[in-house]
Amino acid sequence: MTSIKKKFFFIILFFYFLIGSFNSINTGISFDEKHEQLNWDFHVELIHEVTESITSNKKFDKKKFDQEVKSFVGYGIGFQIISQPIQYILKDLLISSENPNIYAAKLLAKHFVVFLFFFISGIFFYLILKKIIDNENFCILGTIIYLTYPYLFGQSMFSPKDVPFMSVWLICTYVSFILIEEIINKDKLNLKYVIIFSLSTAYLLSIRFAGILIFIQYLVILLIFLNFYKINFTKFFKKYYSNLIILILTLIFFIFLFYPIFWINPFLLIETFKISASHFNNVGTMTFGKIMYSKDLPINYLLLWFAVKIPLLILIGLIILPLSEKKIFNNKKKGIFFGTILLSILLISLILILKRVHLYDEIRQVMFLVPLIFIIGLTSLFIYSNKIFYILSVISISLFVTENIKINPYQYVWFNLPARYFDLTKNFELEYQGISGREISKFLNQPDTKSLCVLANPLWSVKPFLNDRKFDCFDIWQKIETNYKRPFYAVQNVRNLKRASPYKCQSIYETNFNLFFHKKNIVTGKLLKCE
Repeated sequence: MTSIKKKFFFIILFFYFLIGSFNSINTGISFDEKHEQLNWDFHVELIHEVTESITSNKKFDKKKFDQEVKSFVGYGIGFQIISQPIQYILKDLLISSENPNIYAAKLLAKHFVVFLFFFISGIFFYLILKKIIDNENFCILGTIIYLTYPYLFGQSMFSPKDVPFMSVWLICTYVSFILIEEIINKDKLNLKYVIIFSLSTAYLLSIRFAGILIFIQYLVILLIFLNFYKINFTKFFKKYYSNLIILILTLIFFIFLFYPIFWINPFLLIETFKISASHFNNVGTMTFGKIMYSKDLPINYLLLWFAVKIPLLILIGLIILPLSEKKIFNNKKKGIFFGTILLSILLISLILILKRVHLYDEIRQVMFLVPLIFIIGLTSLFIYSNKIFYILSVISISLFVTENIKINPYQYVWFNLPARYFDLTKNFELEYQGISGREISKFLNQPDTKSLCVLANPLWSVKPFLNDRKFDCFDIWQKIETNYKRPFYAVQNVRNLKRASPYKCQSIYETNFNLFFHKKNIVTGKLLKCE
């Protein structure tokens, strides 16, 4: 029976992969994607200059990179190592009448890679659940809930930083569990796992240096393990010091390998620490009707957004956690894994709040915590009542699948059932990534629309999809407030939707969708004609 279940699960995963892959290359271009591509272009030039200076004794021109280095110091080339070869293979295949621009094709090719990362994270999500609760039905249903969760599925269509970061965080979590298991079961550490551990950790840091937070999780699992098995820290260190030295050395090696910026100046590591905890812009996020700015966030910012973004099923699991946690900790090994995830969520969240880290765009920047929250909620609910878990799981999966189809491609704008009591348009940040630009461009490309200048923010969310023979005049949205020559089109998306329409600009087209149990349509983008 178990093998039949697994085969059925594999068939589901196969079709899920095909649907997700197809959907990813048919989703619009988001706000961050240009910066991610520029990050790669910058590093390519940097690597070329460094290589040339070594091979031909040419003096390295450090000043050439000084101005740009701060823009990319918090990001390595980990994601690009995988995405660039795939981009090279797919980009020519994606050029069509709908995607006339090679730049659009290049960025869309990376969408597939982002989804691939998310899909792989589902495998490790399953494996982590298996470590905590060895029940096939629970693990399969839990993984399907995770993979069909509209918010994450929507982000996996385009988000080149946050989704890979979240996915690799899960991989690191699983590898750390394997290391602890090695010590518990065999009383030794396999060198292979030590190197995999340092490689995966360095790779996480290469996507976003904020991955340094994973060391909190590593410290938590070590301390819980030592406490559960009443092992003296000094004795532990003496026994495994050679493994720890290898781990540290390989970790440093991989970090420098994935961060070419450190090749020219290792001290930029300090600057990277600073950048990772802040943001150069003071970005405002509409939260329960108030614009909360990243440099002055209230203490409850994260809690408010988790309350409206985390599915009701998971929230119920979190609420009843005090009733089920004792049963989980009856097994030492499983208790270590569960306790690590639970305590890591609490500690990392607390650090982010107390250090007043600049956050914006709802929970996007803490997306790596979402799978961990899911694991806690799902486990708690299953331990409390298998029956309730199965009933709520089937209902949740049915709703998730239906809404993924219904609101495509705006799944990441999804809100949970309690949040739908509020007027979502008035109270929350919605389509802040600008992917509606692709849908709006289809309207502009119609034969009966006039050939006028197009203003947008971000411009690259629209421009790559427009017919170059028809539109050759583009500018940024901010020019709309000046005496810009009229008439022109203005694409109103991202945070501009929260503003009133500019002077003598009329809405001629809008993109929208509707969630179940929510009365109003959610507008994701508008096309204005400014006479």
